[in-house]
Amino acid sequence: MQIYAVSITIRIVLGFVLLALIWEYDFPPFMVLIIAILNDGTIMTISKDRVKPSPKPDSWKLNEIFATGIVIGTYLALVTVLFYWAVKSTTFFESHFHVRSLSSNSEEISSALYLQISIISQALIFVTRSQSWSFLERPGTLLMCAFVLAQLVATLIAVYAHISFASISGIGWGWAGVIWVYSVIFYIPLDIIKFAVRYALSGDAWNLLFDRKTAFTSKKDYGKEDREAKWVLSQRTLQGLLPSELEFNGRRSSLIAEQARRRAEIARLGELHTLRGHVESVVRLKNLDINIIQTAHTV
Repeated sequence: MQIYAVSITIRIVLGFVLLALIWEYDFPPFMVLIIAILNDGTIMTISKDRVKPSPKPDSWKLNEIFATGIVIGTYLALVTVLFYWAVKSTTFFESHFHVRSLSSNSEEISSALYLQISIISQALIFVTRSQSWSFLERPGTLLMCAFVLAQLVATLIAVYAHISFASISGIGWGWAGVIWVYSVIFYIPLDIIKFAVRYALSGDAWNLLFDRKTAFTSKKDYGKEDREAKWVLSQRTLQGLLPSELEFNGRRSSLIAEQARRRAEIARLGELHTLRGHVESVVRLKNLDINIIQTAHTV
């Protein structure tokens, strides 16, 4: 949930700063309080969530937490800015969804903006709680019920509420439906962004692109068999089994790689199914000298 906390902080601060600087728009502070209350109520249920245990020992991954949080938070802030611009300065929603214009009513714009922020901010929980695609890892029943209840309250507030001191006014069910569609569309890339940041931080992408130069190859498995064969050739050359002047070609390298894999498989099966293999395996694990053991038994 650390990624969620960083993302929400960035999206709230950056989103409202951009709205204030570009359009001099002030989001109602009371609605920020409502968003925080509903979000906190939903987050509390995460303690009873249904999650998969990590296959590897966990550790603090501050680079991943802050990098993913900043990227996702910036993305969500830009989505909100884009929504405000489309409502305020264009007729995109009116022409495509046949809803009335909100551009001349700041209170209705505040209600629409509140609902958009509330939906996609809470939906982010499902992305940050999952290691894989968010729609493949089913959340806990309590978390799902809390999300549905919170968004039902948020939708009813945006549709019906007329609160003068909070500067909001109801926008009706037509606009509520449009905002839900907009939020779902921009929710889909969140998983992809999460995977992209994680992959970039792992360093694998840069190794493939710059070190191995395999990003644009047309070979099968990005030339995996050729790389394995080159490694086998280098090892055999170092051990004097093959001359270093041996010319490398695709068919020869594939044959050598296949032979190396077969020898490794035979050795593994020998350790599993023969007494001598078991003894040698135990000796290696315990760092013992088998020659000394044999000499002691002989004496």
